[in-house]
Amino acid sequence: MQESTLDKSQYSFESNDLIFYLKTLWKDRGIKAFYQFLNRPHRRPYSRSLIRQFAPDGIGLEIGVGARTIAPTNRTILSDAFSEHGVHDSIAKVFFKGDHIPYANDSFSFVLSEHVMEHIANPISALKEWIRVLGPSGKIILFLPHKERTNDRYREVTTLSHLIQDYENNVAYNHDGHFEDWRSNVVDKGLMPEHYRHMAKEELLNTCSIHHHVWTAKEIIQLLEYLGLKIVFHDDNVFDRRDSFVVIAQKS
Repeated sequence: MQESTLDKSQYSFESNDLIFYLKTLWKDRGIKAFYQFLNRPHRRPYSRSLIRQFAPDGIGLEIGVGARTIAPTNRTILSDAFSEHGVHDSIAKVFFKGDHIPYANDSFSFVLSEHVMEHIANPISALKEWIRVLGPSGKIILFLPHKERTNDRYREVTTLSHLIQDYENNVAYNHDGHFEDWRSNVVDKGLMPEHYRHMAKEELLNTCSIHHHVWTAKEIIQLLEYLGLKIVFHDDNVFDRRDSFVVIAQKS
């Protein structure tokens, strides 16, 4: 068993999830926060309800939280690999890369990740860590960008065989093997996100800013089943985040 270097009992959970949401929304959006709060889909009721339904209790871990979260912050540890995402500071309270989690086996009842796994060059390596820290019947909850509804629409989906090859080759987090495909089919087509345009190749790779991989729900279901997980829910359309799909899997 891997020894924990972080003590969950010492983590400062939020006492009021709504107040924390409003604070982070104001920090992220400023005056636009009022519009987003009044616009119901922006509050992500559907996505939050899925977490409540499939992970109704226990302590969770969010990987790559970024500037905002849909996790129940009164029982979720917010983690990130970097203190800054694009132009925003992360709201994470602990920092580590998603393929080296400093917690013991069976530590969490769920692992949540939203628009993160596509930034990981070696997803199988990361997912094995996420599975390791899940307790029996724990859930992995993945919100991911859908190939047809993001700036990856001109790219080919990443196959399971490709992911297995990346895992067997032990590619590093800043691997450049996917960069030319990303540049040809995103940057050269004028689809590069504005907040990354000032960054050179090395910085883009070292901060995991590019999308290494491209998926629909079909490929993610295949991947999770390959890793021995049971699919308990999937939705190709997340109404309160239209660029996304969601897949939820359970540890045996």
